Amino acid sequence: MGNFEVKVNAKTHLVVESNTGRCLGGVGANFYRPFVFPLYTPAGHTVVQEFAFDHPFHNGVFVGQGPVKVGEREAGFWAAPPRRSFTDKIFENLGRMDTQKASDMVPHADGVQFVQKVIWRDANEEPLIDEIRRVNLWALSDATVCDMTSEKIATYGAVEYPQTKYGSIGIRVEPRLLPVMGGVIIADNSRSGAPEVVHEGESDFVAYQNLLPSHGQCGVFMTILDEGVRGPWFIRAYGMALYNPTWTGSVATPAGGTWKISLRVVAYDGELTAARAARWCEI
Repeated sequence: MGNFEVKVNAKTHLVVESNTGRCLGGVGANFYRPFVFPLYTPAGHTVVQEFAFDHPFHNGVFVGQGPVKVGEREAGFWAAPPRRSFTDKIFENLGRMDTQKASDMVPHADGVQFVQKVIWRDANEEPLIDEIRRVNLWALSDATVCDMTSEKIATYGAVEYPQTKYGSIGIRVEPRLLPVMGGVIIADNSRSGAPEVVHEGESDFVAYQNLLPSHGQCGVFMTILDEGVRGPWFIRAYGMALYNPTWTGSVATPAGGTWKISLRVVAYDGELTAARAARWCEI
């Protein structure tokens, strides 16, 4: 691979290979949260959606969690404006992820790594936790890789992340890859079909793949980078695809402690084979 540079378009930091012009994707933040969008295959097809009409807070490759509790204080960091209705409870006691302006960008041989400092603030703008978000966008000859790590730090007291379906790290899949458009969901051990093949279960990986008219086959692949962890996955036909450790139980950290989760997302052209899946899980 060649040298990589960052081109800034408003608040989107695009990672581009200097000698070919190949764009890997973009990293940035709005007022409410940081996320990755777009994420391109080598042929230039995007595999994640910036947001959906009915879920405007499902943003590309993102982190979310609701609720988060520190002592008597509590806030939700799953939803974000605009509201979906006047009665939607996930918009109550809403916090935001305040991404600090200074962000470390470290180019390397295969791409660029971003280190974002994020303060999770409650509805009164008081800090609940700190986070270090690492995003490494890097290139393979047959795929583009986005490694995202979220390290949440209990700076302001002991933290509880209660059991919930509203967490923890994942993607909103590009609509053309979904079953409604003829796409297929793939898991390990030759499982494929509807979300039920892997939803609420374990797998070395999960992928959405489809044959696009005039474009050919492409897909998006996910594997958990936390050592020895294979789930649980939260997988929906409409395109919500999460690794959610809080799906089956709560997580607690003492004051000063940390909770770290990591996910690899791969944008690829062509067919997902067992050999490709194994390679992307291991590198």
